[in-house]
Amino acid sequence: MAELTITGVEAIPLVVTGTKDFRISEGRTRRHASVLLRITTDDPSVTGVSEVVSAPPGKPEEFLEEIVGAIRRYVAPAVLGSPAMNRLAACARVDAALKGRPWTKAAVNVALYDLAGRALGVPVHDLLGGRVREKIPVMGTVLGIDTPDAMAKAAVATVQSGFTTLKLKVGETVESDIDRVRAVREAVGDAIDLRIDGNDHYLPADAIRFIRAVERFRIEHIEQPVARSDLLGFAQVRGSVNVPIMSDDTVATPRDAMNVIRMGAVDRVKIKVTKHGLDGAVAILSMLENAGVGAILGHVFEMGLAATAEAHFAAAALNLILPVEIGSLRPMGVTTDIIAQDLFAQPGFVAVPPGPGLGATVDWDAVEAARTRGAD
Repeated sequence: MAELTITGVEAIPLVVTGTKDFRISEGRTRRHASVLLRITTDDPSVTGVSEVVSAPPGKPEEFLEEIVGAIRRYVAPAVLGSPAMNRLAACARVDAALKGRPWTKAAVNVALYDLAGRALGVPVHDLLGGRVREKIPVMGTVLGIDTPDAMAKAAVATVQSGFTTLKLKVGETVESDIDRVRAVREAVGDAIDLRIDGNDHYLPADAIRFIRAVERFRIEHIEQPVARSDLLGFAQVRGSVNVPIMSDDTVATPRDAMNVIRMGAVDRVKIKVTKHGLDGAVAILSMLENAGVGAILGHVFEMGLAATAEAHFAAAALNLILPVEIGSLRPMGVTTDIIAQDLFAQPGFVAVPPGPGLGATVDWDAVEAARTRGAD
C-alpha cells in the first residue's frame, strides 16, 4: 500500500434541538452541539471521521466557535502533509500545538483510527487487539433531575424497555435527592441496579450525609459526588461510606488517572473515548487494571459517531465493568442522528457496526440539516 498523506482537516459544527429539557446539577438544556471532524488523504477513498462533544448546558454556539477555531488554527497545521498512518506522531504534534482541549484531541485520535481501519480494511476493534465480546450490554437512558414521581415513572418505562441498570442524576438538596433515589428504587424494585451521578454538586460533608442515607437502596456506585479537583474530598467521602465512589471529570488524562490511584480517592474511574481518545482509553484502562481500580466506559450526550467509537472500545476492552454507558440524545427527545445505523435497535445492548474503520455510515443529508453556519 502506498503511503497516505493527510491533505485536509474539516470541522463541521452541528446543533440539534430536542423536544424536552434534560437537567443536571450544572443546568438544563434541550440543545446539543457537536463538531464533526473529517480527515482526508491523497486517496479520496480513505478518510477518517469522528465527533467532538462536551458542550456545556445551554451554550452550544460558544462551544462550537471555540472548537472549530481550535481545529482550524492548531490541529490542521499540525497534521497537514504528514503520513496519515502514523497516528501517534500526528497526535503528538497536535498535543504540542494545542494546549488543553482533551475532547478535541480525542476526536483527532479517533478519526485517525477510523482512517487507518478503512485503509487496511479492518474494524477499529481489531486495531485495538481484537474483539473480546460479541454482545455489549448497555445501561438504560440516564434519568435527569426531576420530581421524584417523574423520575420514578421514567425509570419504570426504561426497565420495561429491557434495561436492568439505571443511572440517576442528583444535585439539588440532600433531602430532595434522597427522595428521588427512594422513589426510583421503590418503583423499579430490588432487582435493578442503580447508579447515581452527582456532577460535582456536593461538599464532602453533604456528600457523606447523602450517601449514608441512600446506602440502604442498594446503590452500585456514586459518581463525581464532589468537585472534580477535590481529590482529598473524594478520599474523605470514600473512607466514610459503604458505596463505591467513581470519578469522571477528575480524570482528563492518563496522568490524572495516576493521581487518583495514588491518592486512593476512588473505587472506580470512568473512561471516556470522547475525552481520552482510543489510545488514552487503552492507557488508562491498563493503569486501572494494574492498580485494582474498576473501570467503566462512559459517555456524554453525543451523536452516533461518538457512540460508535465507544462501542469499538467496549468490544475490545477485556476488563470493563458492565453494562457500559454509551449514550444518545434520546433523553432530550432527539430521534435523528448523523449516521445511518441504529446502534440501540436491541434494547439493553449496543451494536458495533460491521465494516472497516468505525463502520459508521455518515448520513450527509442529516449533517447538512444539523449544520449551523454561525460557527463556520
